[in-house]
Amino acid sequence: MISEKLKSGTRHLHDLTEEKFNSSKIFEGGFDIEDYRKLLLYNYEMLCAFEKDVFSLIPYQAAADLHLEKRRKIKLAEADLLALGANLPKVQVLSSVDSVAEAWGIFYVMEGSTLGGNMIAKQLSKLNEFKDAPFHYFRCYGTHTGSYWKTFKEVLDREINPADEEDCLKGAENAYRFLLNLPD
Repeated sequence: MISEKLKSGTRHLHDLTEEKFNSSKIFEGGFDIEDYRKLLLYNYEMLCAFEKDVFSLIPYQAAADLHLEKRRKIKLAEADLLALGANLPKVQVLSSVDSVAEAWGIFYVMEGSTLGGNMIAKQLSKLNEFKDAPFHYFRCYGTHTGSYWKTFKEVLDREINPADEEDCLKGAENAYRFLLNLPD
C-alpha cells in the first residue's frame, strides 16, 4: 500500500522536519508561543504553496469520498497567525505539482501535519502560556481527526496504482523539502 511506502520512504525527511520545527520541545517542555507562531507560519506557507494545485488535481470521486472542501486549511492557519499578531508573509509559489500522483504525495504530507497537529494542540493547550492561543488549524477536524486520516489513507491507497508510486513518493519528498528549505 502506498500509504505505508510513503511513511517508510519519507521517515528521514519527516524526522528532519520535526527537528526543524523543534517538535521535541512540545512534549519535553520549552516550546513557547514564538515557536508556535513559527510552526503555524511554516504550515501556512506550505498550504499556500500547494493546496490550490493539489486540490485541483484530485479526481472527482476521490474528492467526494474525502469531502475535499472540508480539508481546506489556508484560512484556518491564517486566522490563527493573525490572532497571534503575526504578519502574514507574501508567499511566493515557487513549486509546481506535475502530476496527480505527485499531488497525492504532497497531500499526504499536508494531511499528516493535521494528524500530528491535533496532538500538538492537545499538548500545548495544557500549558498556561497557551490558554488563549488559537488552534483552529491544528484542531480543524476536531474529534474526527482519526477517521479523516483513516479515510484519507484508504482513498490514497485506492487511487495510486503501482506505476505511479514513484511520482507519489516524489510529491511527498518535495513537500518535506519545501518545508525544510523555508528560512528559520
